[in-house]
Amino acid sequence: MVEGSALWLAPGLDHPVYGRFAEFFGTLFRRFEALDYRAAYLEQGHVALERRIVDALDRSTPELVIYSQFPNSYAYIRPEFLRGLRARSTVVGLGFDDEIYFEQAKFFYQACSAVVTTDIAGAEWLRQAGIPAYLAQLQQPQPPANVAPMTEDIPVSFVGDMSKPGRREFVQHLESRGIAVADFGAGSRRGRVSDAEVLDVFRRSKINLNFTATNPPQWILRHDPLRARFGQIKGRPFELAAMSRFCLCEWTPCVAHWFRPGIDIGVFHDPEDLERQVRRYLGDDSLRRGAAASARERHRVEFAPGIQFARLFSGILAAPKNSDRRMLAPGNAVFYESMGRSRGVAFLHALQRRSPARALREPFAPYSTRLGYWRGFAGAVMDTLAARLRRA
Repeated sequence: MVEGSALWLAPGLDHPVYGRFAEFFGTLFRRFEALDYRAAYLEQGHVALERRIVDALDRSTPELVIYSQFPNSYAYIRPEFLRGLRARSTVVGLGFDDEIYFEQAKFFYQACSAVVTTDIAGAEWLRQAGIPAYLAQLQQPQPPANVAPMTEDIPVSFVGDMSKPGRREFVQHLESRGIAVADFGAGSRRGRVSDAEVLDVFRRSKINLNFTATNPPQWILRHDPLRARFGQIKGRPFELAAMSRFCLCEWTPCVAHWFRPGIDIGVFHDPEDLERQVRRYLGDDSLRRGAAASARERHRVEFAPGIQFARLFSGILAAPKNSDRRMLAPGNAVFYESMGRSRGVAFLHALQRRSPARALREPFAPYSTRLGYWRGFAGAVMDTLAARLRRA
């Protein structure tokens, strides 16, 4: 447990990932409160939202204010407001998917006392800018309910979104070589499965595949095409390690930061190497089970969510404070576009609630003099309407 109190400014507690983390943080801190700032902003606007945050600080005086963001929430808390909170609490940015969104997130992180991120390159950028940065992995924070072994009757499996880049091609390559793959999840042949069924798949599989390619949206790639080459280990290898299950992971440099290739985890570099590694591990039970046991021990000692986040947040609380650090000037194109996209979503939300006056106020926001802002605003409106039409 962390001997401190925390307020989490979360961008949507109705999202299952944020909901699970809110439950987990409630067990981690001596006193904890979560505030869904996206919902508060969409309902009442930024003035009422900032008042709610200040009221929460007055009421509970948290030592930590944790701030997270998502692509549709950037404009709802101003960086200047975050910076002002540092006079009262230690403000910690907690980044999800920074491998994709760091280029705009960094203009909020500069307002924070410290940042916890999954992005190794982003963490180094922050340190060079004088901002303390800590690396973490955002795996499912709850331990599996049942990790008892089962008969390993699935040679190779994958659970996840099959529409993401490269995944289908890897699976098809294996199957073209006579190696069957049981795939589950969005876009798969077997479809979505429940959380309990996912755990059963893990326990029944000799080899659990993990892929690391990301799929940044086109509006990100237009500004920063190299983001398409950033790999992300994701939480799956850590969840498998907690269950003593073997993971064969697509190589990306960050994998070696967390696991020892060939010792805690198997890795592959291309389709031909994937085939070689699958045949190798299917043919050597002791090698596969030894790696799974090694990963389990490393997870128990270093990576279990309670251990990892207690260490990180306790270290941040104990670190010297630097509330006088100067802000960097915001101003790249993807930052302005992201602000416009958030406001576009809020504009549609106000129209849906039949609040025309509120809707008319949404477009005319800070940074609305920038062309990129309006490009983002229009893009969010069109994308949201297109998504609704597809669901209809």
